[in-house]
Amino acid sequence: MKKITYRFFKIAGRDNITIVSGCILLFWIIIAIIPLIIPVFSHIPIHLQQRLHSPSLQNWLGVDGNGQSVTLLIMNGASTSLIVSLFTVAMSLLVGIPLGAIAGYFGGKVDIFISRFIDILLAFPPLVLPIAIMAFFGGGLINVVVALSITGWVSYARVVRGQFLSFKEREFVVAAKSLGASNSRMMFKHIFPNTISPLAVQATFSLASVIIAEAGLSFLGLGVSQGHVSWGGLLNSARDYLTTNPTLAFFPALALFTIVASLNFIGEALRLTFDPKSIGAGRI
Repeated sequence: MKKITYRFFKIAGRDNITIVSGCILLFWIIIAIIPLIIPVFSHIPIHLQQRLHSPSLQNWLGVDGNGQSVTLLIMNGASTSLIVSLFTVAMSLLVGIPLGAIAGYFGGKVDIFISRFIDILLAFPPLVLPIAIMAFFGGGLINVVVALSITGWVSYARVVRGQFLSFKEREFVVAAKSLGASNSRMMFKHIFPNTISPLAVQATFSLASVIIAEAGLSFLGLGVSQGHVSWGGLLNSARDYLTTNPTLAFFPALALFTIVASLNFIGEALRLTFDPKSIGAGRI
């Protein structure tokens, strides 16, 4: 682990884009945590007399059509994105890892059944099933996490299955099996550690995808409930003011762009860390 960490910082330290991405990601993590631990930032007062005010020293990012501070809305939207993305990725990992391991290790009919089920889910465009689930069950933070996890686990299952298929015939696994190691020991002691690297890369890219997906659902009115702020919901509300006050759409869009781009660049740096042979083909 120390060698991998050193290699990551060595690769990231040579790339200005990765350094900037790390700073941007750290900034948004801090911004997202503040409303969760300091109640005053989670309460967004309404000042109708100040509605649609432009950015100023008092309201750094302006005031929206409801008389609420865009700065506080952006901060609470970051909290929502952080919660949804982390819990969705965690749930997807909890489902995808066991199913992918079982399919890759045991093979046969079990592998065929799980693989065909994955193919069925992949046949749908990424947001179709979440939209259908949210339309049926209604909005809410938990429903968003569940809806995105139902399709999110597929990518992790495919990664784990591929790794298990590759490693289960390796010499060290065959040797462990010949010494009488149980299936569970071979799966989680000898093979699973080799899946952590690609899973870490996949999880980083998935965090960005989940943030975009959550914003898309909220933009359509199918995301988190009104008790939570979403960047997608802010973009939806800003549509009526695109010509008169375009900053209402600009700041949530900028927030989405910066955090998603930073996650993608960091994910690329992780990929190069775990696969040094690809450094020549990458941007570093």
